[in-house]
Amino acid sequence: MNYFSKTFQNLKKESIVLLTIYVLIVVFLIFITFAQFSGSHVLRGVFFDFLNYVSLSSKSDLHLYRPYTFISYSLVHLSFIHFISNVLVLYYVGNLFLDFFTKKQFLIYFILGSIFGGIFFITLNYLTPNSGENILIGASASITALLVGVATKAPSYTMNFRFIGYVKLSVIALVWIVLSFLLLVGNNVGGQVAHLGGAFIGFILTKYYYANSMQKITFAKKKKSNLKTVFKKSDYGLSNYQKDRLHQQKIDFLLDKISKSGYNSLTQAERDFLSRASKK
Repeated sequence: MNYFSKTFQNLKKESIVLLTIYVLIVVFLIFITFAQFSGSHVLRGVFFDFLNYVSLSSKSDLHLYRPYTFISYSLVHLSFIHFISNVLVLYYVGNLFLDFFTKKQFLIYFILGSIFGGIFFITLNYLTPNSGENILIGASASITALLVGVATKAPSYTMNFRFIGYVKLSVIALVWIVLSFLLLVGNNVGGQVAHLGGAFIGFILTKYYYANSMQKITFAKKKKSNLKTVFKKSDYGLSNYQKDRLHQQKIDFLLDKISKSGYNSLTQAERDFLSRASKK
């Protein structure tokens, strides 16, 4: 097996989130390389021609002839801050998304988030015809679709932030959407509108299409007992990453229960679980 075959086999084993990030990195490096060597007039022209062919333009005569740009623009980043912020958010949101959805659904949300973000962007420019030509780049709309999609699926899921504490996923998604609305008066109106397009399709997909198709984590109250997490489906068929996440969630829940009500509040089964976990 040659080097390229080995590389391909290794890539096949990577998670879909990391594969997507690898693509973003490669595209970013290509544009950075172009930018570094675009000092001459010729190379500068090549750089902007390349950018125009992969970004989404508000000009109707361009995006109609280049429909692929409704997807390709989401892979393009020109500034390091824009790139690294999107990659970091994609890593955390994407892995969380895979706790509730499949790899195929990840791609569906990412691609449709890009498309609907582009549709909202184009619609804005149709409504403001005197705004001139604008271009849209970046994966933010796709990431928003993933975030809103998983928040709609598991609104009560909490994430622990340093210096803030536990915050529900639904609150995080709501804050993200509200900020997008507030920033409509800023310099990146097209980008914020694209976020709303991603949020729209992420909500629609989860609420009406994938509503009952995947595993859920819900909270049920047992008589004479504190709230406990109930996993409706077993971990059969889940990836090792997903199993580890579910295992850690249960440990965190039991530790939180101890901190609030004491060790004696645990059932015998919960004590046995913690005992086994501490020996691993």
